[in-house]
Amino acid sequence: RMAVGCLVELAFKVAAGEIKNGFAVIRPPGHHAEESTAMGFCFFNSVAISAKLLQQKLSMGRIL
Repeated sequence: RMAVGCLVELAFKVAAGEIKNGFAVIRPPGHHAEESTAMGFCFFNSVAISAKLLQQKLSMGRIL
């Protein structure tokens, strides 16, 4: 949860223009987690969660 929270906070600060860019070095990375299944040490897909929240809260369409 802490890893996801760190990435979400970073993503929102970049989106709001508080900082120009960011790079999150977090563990676990989350990339193995699937929508409803944890895999390896990844319980949450941090990037997918951050992207979805940006779309929902800030009405962002496409996210690279």
